[in-house]
Amino acid sequence: MPQYIYKISLVLLVVFLSTYSIELSFLTSILVLVLSISNKINSNLLFSVILITLVAIVGFISSLGLKYPFYDVLKDIIYFIRPITILLASYFVVKCVKSKHYVFNVVIYVALFFAIKHLAIILLNIGEIDSYIYLRGLGGKQNHIEIVALIFLFFTPFRIPFKSYDKLISPVITFIIFSSFVLYLSRTMYVVLFIFFLGHKGYLFLNKRLIKGLFIFAILSIIVGVSISNVDTSRDSTGVKAFIYKTQNSFSELFETFDTKKVLRDRRFLWEHWRAYEAQKALEQINENGIKAWLMGLGFGAQIYLDTYVFLDGKRFTEVPSIHNGLINIIFKTGIIGFVFYVLFIIYIYINNQKFGHKGSNILFNKLLVATSLYMFFNSFVISGFFRPGEFSMFLYGILIASKFRTNSSLIK
Repeated sequence: MPQYIYKISLVLLVVFLSTYSIELSFLTSILVLVLSISNKINSNLLFSVILITLVAIVGFISSLGLKYPFYDVLKDIIYFIRPITILLASYFVVKCVKSKHYVFNVVIYVALFFAIKHLAIILLNIGEIDSYIYLRGLGGKQNHIEIVALIFLFFTPFRIPFKSYDKLISPVITFIIFSSFVLYLSRTMYVVLFIFFLGHKGYLFLNKRLIKGLFIFAILSIIVGVSISNVDTSRDSTGVKAFIYKTQNSFSELFETFDTKKVLRDRRFLWEHWRAYEAQKALEQINENGIKAWLMGLGFGAQIYLDTYVFLDGKRFTEVPSIHNGLINIIFKTGIIGFVFYVLFIIYIYINNQKFGHKGSNILFNKLLVATSLYMFFNSFVISGFFRPGEFSMFLYGILIASKFRTNSSLIK
């Protein structure tokens, strides 16, 4: 097949992964996979695919015999299969493209497009911006393609765009993407980039450097935590203080259990603890359904009953098909069995790329792959992990594996 077919396919895959549409990204990944698939697959990747496929199989088996609406079951099937098709499509299409640096170019170009769009929207509405909530609403709450682009620009030698003018143009591109990245005011995006910084420095490997990395992380966390905790804020704060209040509330928003009756007395309390609330309701529902639900979940098509109402995207909901806490969501749909396969998938990526002593490109790709596994793990707590549309860890894993085993002796020039 002509090279331009593979190149266009890769561009489409990156663009539609950035659209936050489960359906579009799923269909695109299927198309790219069909166009690029071959009978040769890396054994490490194959084992990873088997593990994450088992998660989907458990959820499907669990739903057999249960009378969920067909459309709800179908949505969950797509939801759980989509990361697999994205992973395989990313891997095979990168293997098919002869240019070793093309995928990195595509990511940076697409990220640059979204960054310019984001900054242009902000500039056009700068007079209307009166809160950080309004600012975030202008361009969306986050954009993970910009994280991936910054990973390549900051932590790798893959800065290829406009090669003839690299010393002049690359800093400009980096500045534009980084400015957009900062203005999303996304705590998740900041942490993910910091994870890759630690990976780049070699602090995520299972050796003495890990202890140093954990120490650095702990010290920085304490400094940041103490600093923001001393800022006097409230739920009625505005401007920068509103963002600081949101950050101060991060732990309780995610993990704090509480008396859900408070939600009925004060709706503001719900939004301050929304992610913990929905996770708590999911666990209560599992418990009500007994041992089978704990072992294999409630299956595809199951909804989390909120015992209240919420407005999401302008619509009123009393139940939702998934929640922010990806680990609880996995347990809700596939039980402890599916959860074990999910965690083993992430652990396998982390453990399998621990070879720090290799020279050449392997050491770079191992750093990125280890960081990618922690990217997956961290996002599993806050944005449903790699099941969430717009999240790029599966894509990143696929292209890094393909690039690692194709570029095994030297760094990309």
